[in-house]
Amino acid sequence: MAKGKAALSDRGNRRDDVLEAAAGLFASKGYAATSIRDIAQQVGILSGSLYYHFASKEALLLEAHARGVSQVTEAVEAALAEAGKAPWDRVAAACRAHLEVLLGPSPFSQVITPQFPSHFDGEVRATLLRQRDGYEAIFRDLVAALPLPGAVSPGIFRLSLLGALNWTPTWYQPGGSETPVSIARGIVDAFRLQLDPAA
Repeated sequence: MAKGKAALSDRGNRRDDVLEAAAGLFASKGYAATSIRDIAQQVGILSGSLYYHFASKEALLLEAHARGVSQVTEAVEAALAEAGKAPWDRVAAACRAHLEVLLGPSPFSQVITPQFPSHFDGEVRATLLRQRDGYEAIFRDLVAALPLPGAVSPGIFRLSLLGALNWTPTWYQPGGSETPVSIARGIVDAFRLQLDPAA
């Protein structure tokens, strides 16, 4: 009985290994350039064995993306639970958590950038966008609570803010003078100081 449970656990761990390897390769090489053989070699299994865990490369993509969205959602929700009620403080907390995931060591982080779904069409793209809808709803609510001037579009502000955050992986240098926390603070302040008279 114990041996059977151990075998199930090993299969579960190997499935996670496959998923992490796929996410890392999709981010570094691109989805089209990554083969099932590449992923299998990264994990140390035969290509055919990979299909025991996932039916297709597309299935791997969708689950890797869902895992990334789940990670950043959990991080932002945890930050908001400790952020108090001040609207700008809550936005800052969400941005900080967002960047800590996006610029952190998780292999799923680069699979959730807005640029990634743009490479796909049809149902795959639609599924990727649906997966992140719930996450983006968090930022819609946060922005809706801000005391923005009437001439400022909440939707454009939200997209601009997320755009600034999601562009950071293109220039961020780990170990440099800027950290995810300081970058998030700088981005939020750049908007807040222009939009909030009380800032």
